[in-house]
Amino acid sequence: MEGAKKTSGRDSPTSSLAAHPGGRSSSSFFNNESHDEDDSSGGEFETEKKRKTTTREKDAKKMEPAQVAKTFERQWVKIGDLEYDVTDMKHPGGSVIYYMLSNVGADATEAFREFHYRSRKAEKMLKCLPQRKYDAKSHYSSKYNNNNSNYQPIDTSDSAMLKDFATFRLGLEKDGYFTPSLVHVAYRIVELMFTFALATYLMAKGYTTLSVITYGAFFGARCGWVQHEGGHNSLTGNIWIDKRIQACLMGFGLGTSGDMWNVMHNKHHATPQKIRHDMDLDTTPAVAFFNTAVEENRDRGFSRLWSRFQAWTFVPITSGVFVMAFWLYVLHPSKVFKKKNWEEAFWMLSSHVVRASLIQFVHPSNVSFAHAYGLYALSQWIAGMYLFAHFSTSHTHTKVVEFKDHPSWVRYAVEHTVDISPDRAYVNWLMGYLNCQVIHHLFPDMPQFRQPEVSKKFELFARKWGLEYTVMTYGEAWKATFKNLNDVGKHYYEEGRVKDKERSSEENAKTKKIK
Repeated sequence: MEGAKKTSGRDSPTSSLAAHPGGRSSSSFFNNESHDEDDSSGGEFETEKKRKTTTREKDAKKMEPAQVAKTFERQWVKIGDLEYDVTDMKHPGGSVIYYMLSNVGADATEAFREFHYRSRKAEKMLKCLPQRKYDAKSHYSSKYNNNNSNYQPIDTSDSAMLKDFATFRLGLEKDGYFTPSLVHVAYRIVELMFTFALATYLMAKGYTTLSVITYGAFFGARCGWVQHEGGHNSLTGNIWIDKRIQACLMGFGLGTSGDMWNVMHNKHHATPQKIRHDMDLDTTPAVAFFNTAVEENRDRGFSRLWSRFQAWTFVPITSGVFVMAFWLYVLHPSKVFKKKNWEEAFWMLSSHVVRASLIQFVHPSNVSFAHAYGLYALSQWIAGMYLFAHFSTSHTHTKVVEFKDHPSWVRYAVEHTVDISPDRAYVNWLMGYLNCQVIHHLFPDMPQFRQPEVSKKFELFARKWGLEYTVMTYGEAWKATFKNLNDVGKHYYEEGRVKDKERSSEENAKTKKIK
């Protein structure tokens, strides 16, 4: 492919999106599952309750989705022609359910279908929820919204396209594109066993540097690609088996939790590139992916100098050190022990102990356990750089979605991710088929090795509906990623934060007044 290719046409109904550069890399660098604070109004008297509600609505732009959800008396999710009351539901997937409330203008039809394609349990739970017929005319009336300013109507401008998309998807299903291949799964697992054995052999022969690189870039990183499929239930198609494979590979291969990763990653999948929704955007002060990231994200401090060089620090320091160390030693272990997930705790502990012990045992120089563990840690540093840097090439340089905007499922995928050389076998291998991010976001339960072929079919669909389907070469994706990092970093280095400008203006005004 020669150069970035876009399939585009009509004006997008999401044209109000901010024209900032930027916006994914790893599953949220420094975030726990949820930072949603309890924002319930309480109070003994109705006047006090109304006063607090008004304050919440006024500050909605600073709130998290779960906090906005709590401003509604009842919380509804629209799936098909029905709305389901999820107010009292304990969602197994966590607070991501608040991203798709019809109260705020979202339609969860496609999201529910794609996230729960292989889950009978989800269908059963849905049928048990209180429901009502969706009425577009009365949805925005005071009867439904109780005069809450956070209510928004559902945008139906993509209805015809989404109906055709459902037909397109059904055709893919009939053609077998959603059918897993056990032969392919076996190949992926055998490949991991081979790379681990090769790295161990190199270590035993004294090729320490090559061994560490192989452990990290070819075993650890590829464990990351395969566990990703397990998290989406697209390996064997059996949810229980796929989750066991994920727990093993994420735990032993990367020393982290598959369950924790799922919760974080699904928030990205539900609303890619959306401010205060996609956890992969909430990465400041370590890295800023768009020109208002520092102002829009949670306030964690800010350094102009660090921002200026973020394009240089992103891979070796931010991804390899900060993110990987935080995941390995803080975030994931704390969540695993909090949830008492002993299966994952076993695999994670074995990663640290068994792999370091194996290195110590085979190393020809009779090294100490501390030395061996240092080599293990170096391999995880390489794995972190490889994974997070590659993830970033498909998202971080695309435009962001404003907090109150709700693009359709298809536009989220097409306009806020890109596909990277899907016709190049070596790129498919290097990126574990996650170079087809547009197709993956459209069909997360589709076995990923089938997605390069589907990208060719989707190009025709995109052209038909005037969608901006972007396909880049591998080199172009890297160039766009680092250009965005450099541009955003330069912006913050030269301009600073908005509040810094405001403070400077106030100080200048005071100085002039004194004079």
